[in-house]
Amino acid sequence: MGLFRWLFGAPQRVASRDVIWLTDAARWRGAAAAIGAHLTAGRSVLVLAQFPATLAAFGEQLLGRGWPHLAVPSELTPAAALKLASGPPRVLFGLVRNLKPDEFPPPDTAPLSSLPVVVLERHLLRAHDEHVARFAGGLGSRAAVEYHISMGDPLMALFAGEWVTNVLRNLGMKESESIDSAIVGRRIEQAQAKIAKEVASEQDADSPAEWLERNRAR
Repeated sequence: MGLFRWLFGAPQRVASRDVIWLTDAARWRGAAAAIGAHLTAGRSVLVLAQFPATLAAFGEQLLGRGWPHLAVPSELTPAAALKLASGPPRVLFGLVRNLKPDEFPPPDTAPLSSLPVVVLERHLLRAHDEHVARFAGGLGSRAAVEYHISMGDPLMALFAGEWVTNVLRNLGMKESESIDSAIVGRRIEQAQAKIAKEVASEQDADSPAEWLERNRAR
């Protein structure tokens, strides 16, 4: 074991970050900018949604920009995703529920991941986000997952109501700006844990609001 590895630990297999926007419209623009930057750099990018309604809403943005794109098949494995991304840069898009993580991910010595992952929302249950992380772990070492979140998302409303959005606006935050904070990330995880305690058996839903209606105990 090397000195720096002993002092600081092994490099994180999957690096996740939350990018929080004031509105849905700002979220779409921010996610599109991130995706466009990857394409411009010559990289394909995997774009995921937790809910069909979110994927449909972003699909309009995707078609409007004319980017090369491909809907990923169900039971997408990391190896299949890397193969689809090996050609000219394009957007691979689909639902988190269609991912099939490797049972045995590659070792930490595997080549760096060549496929960035952009997720258009956090799920209301942490287990679904962890499913993304397990999948990304099979894309190679130091895989990157970026979540784009709107302050209007039902999950955010559980701990950051409309008053928080108003405070941010009054402080001068613009829709073109985002928050990237580990503190907010921890609050999201706490809200997900609270919801998990209220869900006995999960039912699929088309949108986050419908998921809450069908699954959260009253």
